[in-house]
Amino acid sequence: MKTIKSILVSTLAAFVLLTGCVDFGDINKSPNAPSTAFTGYLFTFACRYIPYFSLGDATNGYDPFQQEWAGYLSESKNNQYGPLATTAQYTRGNVIYLFALKNLNMIIEMNEDPEQKDLVNVASFGSTANQIAVAKTLSAYFYMSLTDIMGPIVLSEAFKGASEDLWKPKYDTQKEVYTQLDAILTEAYRQFDTSSPLSSSDIVFNGDISKWKKLNASIRMLLAIKLCDVDPATGKSRFAAAYADGGMTTPDDDFRYTYDDKYWNRLYCWVSPDYSGAGFNAVPNMFIVEQMKALQDNRMFKYFDIQGYKGTRDEAKFPRDSYDSFYGIPFGLINNNAVADWNGCCCCINNSLLGMQATVPIIPAARVLLTEAEAAWRGWITADAKSLYEAGIRASFDQWGATDVDTYLANEAVAYVGGNGQAALEQIAIQRWIATYMADGIEAWSDWRRLDIPYLPVGPGAIDSGNDHYPYRLGYNTDTDVAYNYDNYVIAIQDLSGGKDDVSSRVWWDVKDNRKGVLTDEQCTPPAL
Repeated sequence: MKTIKSILVSTLAAFVLLTGCVDFGDINKSPNAPSTAFTGYLFTFACRYIPYFSLGDATNGYDPFQQEWAGYLSESKNNQYGPLATTAQYTRGNVIYLFALKNLNMIIEMNEDPEQKDLVNVASFGSTANQIAVAKTLSAYFYMSLTDIMGPIVLSEAFKGASEDLWKPKYDTQKEVYTQLDAILTEAYRQFDTSSPLSSSDIVFNGDISKWKKLNASIRMLLAIKLCDVDPATGKSRFAAAYADGGMTTPDDDFRYTYDDKYWNRLYCWVSPDYSGAGFNAVPNMFIVEQMKALQDNRMFKYFDIQGYKGTRDEAKFPRDSYDSFYGIPFGLINNNAVADWNGCCCCINNSLLGMQATVPIIPAARVLLTEAEAAWRGWITADAKSLYEAGIRASFDQWGATDVDTYLANEAVAYVGGNGQAALEQIAIQRWIATYMADGIEAWSDWRRLDIPYLPVGPGAIDSGNDHYPYRLGYNTDTDVAYNYDNYVIAIQDLSGGKDDVSSRVWWDVKDNRKGVLTDEQCTPPAL
């Protein structure tokens, strides 16, 4: 989002400082203009920004809006974000451009340059076609996330400052962005060569091109399904093409990220008992816990724990394998005292997600299968919605190592009702919401905006602050977008439904207007244990 002027000199300089991987050669040359950049290193560093859409980063501090606005996390100590009054801008978009997208663009440019593509610093990462295709695919994931957060973004004129003297790029409308991303991804899919793996610099799929192809098709489906209310004919056509190419089908295909000893898991820093600086504030939201209890869903024992950073309880009275032992906290209570009243009963995030170098889900196969189930329900693809629905649930149970999936699928409240009615869509949406707990929160937040499922009323703390709904989008960064590209910024916000750069305006595909509600007094009252 930042005007691209400073990116050209900053990216490689920052990359070199952070990785120490580039040989500068002649010491008389400027250290800010290294003579050799390795595309493999550029790619590895770009991958570090993947978790920004699930939990954020160290420099952004503690602000897990991605999980809070999806109904997954709440606060148990400091009632900081529940009033919905502190987060109005997306301040990390410029960082995504500056490092992740710039690096991926460099990989494409270096591989398209006849004088560079066969040099060892380029060719060592893998074949030209696969480097370009993978860079385009991962770039599309970043662009999709950015546009779904804010609306119009810079895409068609990005990174053209030096080549075309274009320092103040326009913002493409979200409709234009979606069209461009589908075309970019489709072209990239045709470029993949599964007979030629990438090197170990690919820290996502370890060079496995077949998995990159599945991710590519899956992202296209995630883009297409969001057109259901604004351009269903185009959405159907794009979805069908991506479905035919084949998305993720098993947890082995999952798009996930593994933290390392230099870039720690955010949950480790926030709530792990093993980290001395943890604030222990993030806990499961009441709505996800109560939904899983109501469905007798065994995945909850993999998602949550009753023993952990919120203290211990008598296991004779509160056994770990009992649904009735688990309680979440409502998000958005009035003050810290109200939050503290829940501390004696609330559960914790399961320890499997808290390790310093934990592997966390981003887009699991379960999300893709359940999105395909929705497409089948809509008649967009020739497939059985029930089979895809059940396959998505099975994939999720498999992903988390949960037991008794057959019993779960036989549960009257879970068994697919079928037909073209709203009840079937609600089942699909609820199961997709459950299955993608603590994964890409932007996708889950997008589901809520698009479908109004699940129902997520705001807390009284938000009402007291003048906010009667969860944000529909985040605004642009005033320090970058507004300050350096003001004229184009003014044009961009006219594409938003409300015409204002605030959290009540809506992105192009978001047209629902029926999701306002407030937590009841009963919901705000902790259980008597």
